[in-house]
Amino acid sequence: MPNYVIGLDLGKQRDYSALAVAERVQRIVARESAPDDAYEVDTRLVIDHYHVRHLQRWSLGTPYTSVLEDVCDLMDAAEFRRRAVLLYDATGVGGAVGDMFTAAYRAGRMGDYRPRSVTLTGGFSRDLPAGGRHDSGATHKGDLVSRLLALSERGRVKLPLGLPLADALERELRAFTLKQTTAGALTFEAKRESDHDDLVIALALSVW
Repeated sequence: MPNYVIGLDLGKQRDYSALAVAERVQRIVARESAPDDAYEVDTRLVIDHYHVRHLQRWSLGTPYTSVLEDVCDLMDAAEFRRRAVLLYDATGVGGAVGDMFTAAYRAGRMGDYRPRSVTLTGGFSRDLPAGGRHDSGATHKGDLVSRLLALSERGRVKLPLGLPLADALERELRAFTLKQTTAGALTFEAKRESDHDDLVIALALSVW
């Protein structure tokens, strides 16, 4: 199992593309105080903490081909080559982008683990009607961000002091709010249209 997850939010038109690298660190916990997502390894009960090792954001208008080249270079580093998996937001980018990542993986440029695409839908999974379901590759944006916020509140996401772009990430997190759509569904969105959420989505993917 990889212990680094690289979350990649691919920008659309006026949005940035952004990337976050999180290292999964296992912590042993007592059974009486174990959270819901604890799991057993060799009879020990463990939970995952996430240490953010790298944040990156590309200039507006950077083509996906350039982003892909940079991601491949990162994943070819000795630290990540055998220990990292990429999760990228495929919402609205088209099948050609997925083909690019698949081709890079088959060429041996993305390590041992096949890149995984995530398509974000609005709202939360609890908004589905009884018996309803989305495609298996779809994830609710509300669920994705809710998990990141819950982990952060419990002290399970660590941002090292001085990490480049950490201040920008914290500004994005403060700008996130719960909104109600015209159809009555709840979703997490940036407060204003001018606010960006690319680093938040990249980090949320890396701890998903």
